[in-house]
Parts: sequence; C-alpha cells; structure tokens
Amino acid sequence: MNGQSFTDKNSRPFIRYALACFLILACGVNLFAQYRGAPVKKDRLIKALRSKQLQTRDIVTVINSNGVDFTMTEETRQMLIAAGARPEVIKAVAENLRTLSSSDNLYANKTKTIRPTKPVAPDYSELLDRAMISYKDQKNARSAVDLLETAVRLNPKKPEAYQMLGFVNLYGLNNPVNAEKLMREAVSNGGSAVFRVYHDDTGSFNGRCSGSLYISPDSIRFESDDNRHTFETSAVNIDRFRLDRETNKQWKDHSIFKILLKIGKSDMKFRFAPITGKEVESQMVERFVYASKNNITFAGFTK
Repeated sequence: MNGQSFTDKNSRPFIRYALACFLILACGVNLFAQYRGAPVKKDRLIKALRSKQLQTRDIVTVINSNGVDFTMTEETRQMLIAAGARPEVIKAVAENLRTLSSSDNLYANKTKTIRPTKPVAPDYSELLDRAMISYKDQKNARSAVDLLETAVRLNPKKPEAYQMLGFVNLYGLNNPVNAEKLMREAVSNGGSAVFRVYHDDTGSFNGRCSGSLYISPDSIRFESDDNRHTFETSAVNIDRFRLDRETNKQWKDHSIFKILLKIGKSDMKFRFAPITGKEVESQMVERFVYASKNNITFAGFTK
C-alpha cells in the first residue's frame, strides 16, 4: 500500500452490525425514537477498538444507529484515538450524543422499579460481551470459549460468536485446526475470518504496520492499527494468492503471502505476514481467499 489506501466501491460490508454486542449493553427498552437499542458506552467502545476484530464501518454503523451516552471532550477524543479510533469513529461519536428528555427520564425512572423475580439468563449480546472481557481483560481464553459456545447454542445462525471463537482458538488457545472450523462457520453465516497480520509498507518489510485482515464471503479488507492504511476489495478483483518464500534475511522466519489484484488494466500487489510468523496461518488465509474468490461455500470445500 505504501501509505495509500484502495477501496472498492462495489464491496459490500462484511457484517452489517458486526459484533455490535461489543459496544452496547443488552436493553429491551428503546427510549429514543431516532435511535435503536441502548446507547454505546465509552468503555465498551474503547474495548471494541482495542479488540482489533471490528471494522471501522461496523463501529460507525452501531454508533449512528444507537448513539452514545458520553460527551466528546478533548480527553475522550485522545482516549479513543489511543485505542485506535479512526476519524470516522470520532466524527460519529461527536454527532450522536443521546440526551434524555424530562419525559424520558420519568419513564426510565419508572422502569427502574421493575425487578425480575428470578435471575435472567444472559442473552446472546451479553454472552459475547462477557467473553470479550474474559479474553481481553482477564486473559482467560478458556472462559471466553465457554461463554461463546453458550452463545452458539443460543443462536447457531448468527456469525459473531463463531468469529470470536475462531479468533480465540487461533490466538488464545493456539489451536489452528479448530480455529479454521469455527471461522468457516462464521463466514458461512455471513461473518468474517479475522487474522492479525503485518503489512509490508516498503517492499522489504523493513517498514511495516500491524493490523487485522478480514475475509468475508465476497470481500477482503485490511485495517492497520495505526490508522494509516486501509485495503479493501471485492473478491472478483483477486487475481492470485501466493505464499512468498523469496524474502529478505530479516524475515526468513515469517510466512509472507501476496494478494495480487486485477482491476481492469491495472495490477496491484499487497504483501502481508502473520504477526505470529506461522505458515499455518498464511495457509489458512489462502484457503479463505480461494473460497471467497471462487464463491465457494464451505460445505464440501476440501481444498
């Protein structure tokens, strides 16, 4: 990318409301006609940004849909930027502060008197939220897996729990075989496989940035952690995928791969390497890219 970004305007969002539960608390009462669901809380937003599993567009979609319950001060802006917020996120937060009217306050106060007679089992969103806290804050991958497996049983057709399970199995439990199975479930249900990678900024990996690579059924997107680079294309533009073993001495232990695009008469090339350096991850990426490029469903996919 060399400091530039490429966006395919025909590319569809990977998950329209991807992992929105990271950003909101489960809430059954909508107090604001112009918004849907509970407002985004600052700590939830910061956790979502730091998770590196969410695309900017998905975060912005949730903020625009639900609003936020905190004011954009300079201190808050710096906190969000430090967590990885792009300008689009800062703008969405600044423009979507939700405030309670007096009637809303009265209604909200009335609802506070209602108490369940017995404990209520956590819903899908709460389970994912608790799993993120277990994995990111408490460093407890096994607890996160237990919570996410409960979420899958609760709603096996939603992609978010599978997507998180794949990520936690790959990076938390070092189980790439199980991770790939779960990522396939995520993609089959409209979600993404997410990989943590370096992007080659210079052609030799002497200059590089880290970020997340999202592979959906028909699109690929990269977002750098430093907010400098974005790569996005629809799968029809993918020409070839290559494992690149012809690399410089410094990166001989990293499994580098190339994604080559053909857009009209123009050729583009992007080089990445798993942050872990493991070739098994590059091979996984290759299989997901192949399936996306060729519009192959994972049912019966044996490549």
